Amino acid sequence: MISPKLRLIREHNRVYRYLLKWLWRVQGKDSPRVYMFHGVVDSPEHVFSQFAITRNSFERFIEYELSRGQIPMDADILKKAVDYPSAYNNHFIVTFDDIYDSVYTNAYPILKAHNVPFIIFVTPSLIDTIDANPKSNNPMITSEHLHEMTSDPLCILGAHATHHVVFRTLNETQARNSMMESKQWLENTFGKKVDFFAFPFGRQVEVSNANIRTLSQCDFCCGFSALDGSLRQKWMSGRWFLPRILVDDEYVAKAWTNKGNRA
Repeated sequence: MISPKLRLIREHNRVYRYLLKWLWRVQGKDSPRVYMFHGVVDSPEHVFSQFAITRNSFERFIEYELSRGQIPMDADILKKAVDYPSAYNNHFIVTFDDIYDSVYTNAYPILKAHNVPFIIFVTPSLIDTIDANPKSNNPMITSEHLHEMTSDPLCILGAHATHHVVFRTLNETQARNSMMESKQWLENTFGKKVDFFAFPFGRQVEVSNANIRTLSQCDFCCGFSALDGSLRQKWMSGRWFLPRILVDDEYVAKAWTNKGNRA
């Protein structure tokens, strides 16, 4: 049986998510945006959930954004866009969570070909493993591929906690350790500064206000949720639970349909 507290949290998450989406539509899709991806699979039959996208759709998405005059952000511009979102309309950045080895094999070549910077939010405990999701069973990033990608200036390294857990279940010390230990391990291993953090799962059901306050006291520039919206909604989310936009095959198909209608 679901407890009254959990029911209240779920309802709050539903309303908050609706408001973010509504504000995104009202304020315009050309506000600065952070796009979220997970697995980039070879073909439609390999799409294991809404968090996977085909390689073809991913490439079409990048081409669509660039064709309509959207400007890729690097780490420095992203920091400025978080502070002054209205000054960076028509800017975007691509992010990957966890991450899957398909990001290296399928997405990375496309991003390199178009010179598009991207953030990989890495969970150290998932490196060199297989996804535990039985519907996926895809390999996570290998150490070799991760080292190769992080050596590229286009690749921005972000933290995604030491283990992919529900932060709401952690006490303050555990949450802080997971944030800071993942950051320090990544910086020491790859020799790159880690300024960005993304919460695993990333909804209010899994992330408490206490978790967000803890992140604000750690050595990061900002933090990201998994709730749809643009950086223009920072006034609502705060800088430690910023919205991102999940992109899947359906999102890309609609974008290209709208493009055709406007032509």
